Amino acid sequence: MSLQRGLDILAQRIEQVPECLRQTLAPSLPTPVFAGAAREVITTGIGSSEAAAKYLQAQLNRIPQQHAEFLPTCAFYGELPAASARKHLVVFTQGLSPNAQIVLARRSQFAGLTLVTSSTLEGQRQAGKTDRAQLLQDLEAEGASIVTHPMEDEFEILPRIIGPVCALLAAWKVAASVAEAQSTAAQARISDMLDAVWAVDLPDTELLERCAHELLTGVDFYFSDCSSLYAQNLAAKVLETVFCAPPRIRDLLDYSHGPFQAERAQPGHRWIFTSEQPAALDLVARLRPLLERVNPPVIIQSPVPEPYAIFYYERFLNAVVLRAAKLAGYNLIDWPGKLEDGEGYALQQPYAREL
Repeated sequence: MSLQRGLDILAQRIEQVPECLRQTLAPSLPTPVFAGAAREVITTGIGSSEAAAKYLQAQLNRIPQQHAEFLPTCAFYGELPAASARKHLVVFTQGLSPNAQIVLARRSQFAGLTLVTSSTLEGQRQAGKTDRAQLLQDLEAEGASIVTHPMEDEFEILPRIIGPVCALLAAWKVAASVAEAQSTAAQARISDMLDAVWAVDLPDTELLERCAHELLTGVDFYFSDCSSLYAQNLAAKVLETVFCAPPRIRDLLDYSHGPFQAERAQPGHRWIFTSEQPAALDLVARLRPLLERVNPPVIIQSPVPEPYAIFYYERFLNAVVLRAAKLAGYNLIDWPGKLEDGEGYALQQPYAREL
């Protein structure tokens, strides 16, 4: 019963994505989104939230005089460098997970804090998570900027479909606000890009079924543009739906630096993610003879350019993992290892040296 229900919920979540993206785009951001117009930013996120943190990092670094770097969660467990005091911290966490609270416990060591989350004060209270509600209340009282997006209660199944992609869009909004590009034209452009992502038909059923089978046997993801910088959620989506080793995220030019030689010895599968940008298409065309030397790759072409192409890649992979999850047959509600990960997942305080 729960096996089929898990698959049904997965399918429902996928259907909800376009509307949830519209809900993410609609509200205005807190003003200012960064304290004191900070020029140096630290982004962080764990699990599915890593992709949005790195997406924001990539977009901020395209803005003149803006510098952003990503720090992993483990960096906040120990002592942070003194230079952190002049930097603004942006934390991505859909549900205020215990590990994210390790990061938030260090917030006083930064110039300011922006929290990007699906968690709300009312929602956490209704869920009986009074400690997380209190944390949100404390952050608001301290003047933190809190950016919310759907979906707050997405935890009945292990894979997160809505929260991570909405966090990507929230990251785009934050970067646009820093670039002072929250104009009608900027909003219209991202809306047009998202409309274009869902306006095109996905590849035919035969290709989607082929991809589902390849996911179960192992595949590497190659990117012909900068999307490889923030494609971590594509790998996480595979990991959490079919419980196999996640695809490696690679730059397309990396293929001839070891992976091709390894596949000559042990043939594997590779998918090429590309966009409509002329340079990206030219690179794929030039490398195609090499890419087909072992066996034909799958080419996934987005109808929109980078940095918007990631939304098409998310849509494509959702269609594939739904099929792969049915083939794999794992229970997404009572998933393998459920409630057995407390030593890691429940850790919520940074290291404190014993005196």
